Amino acid sequence: MRRILFVCTGNTCRSPMAEIIMKNKIKEAGVTDVRVSSAGIMALNGSKMSENSFKVLKKLGYKPYGFKSKQLTEKHVRNADVIICMTAEHKRFFGGLKTVRTMNEVSGLGDIPDPYGQSQEVYEKTAYCISAACEIILNRIINEKGE
Repeated sequence: MRRILFVCTGNTCRSPMAEIIMKNKIKEAGVTDVRVSSAGIMALNGSKMSENSFKVLKKLGYKPYGFKSKQLTEKHVRNADVIICMTAEHKRFFGGLKTVRTMNEVSGLGDIPDPYGQSQEVYEKTAYCISAACEIILNRIINEKGE
């Protein structure tokens, strides 16, 4: 079982979108041995996903219902096989831990800037960037299984 943990700041915008998008891509591909979760470096436990993240996920056909934010804990870190941070700044928080990567490192598509407080259009652009990165991650998972 491979466990992927997406990390951002508050776990209400980027990492929840990544979690939901990746879970759906994995399910659609028939991959059953990968688990995906998310957490925030400065999250408040139990907060709702941002309204704009919720709206854009619904618009893209995902079901973001029931998501609650989680504060990053040592247990999250211990249980993850790979931790994927939205930015290099988030990665620095982990102080060189070998299981930590950035979205740019795993996809080559760059960091995922924080859309918090910006327009719905910015959230949509963020979701498309996350979706493209998740597609690359999924292809890597599938290719590794084929080897």
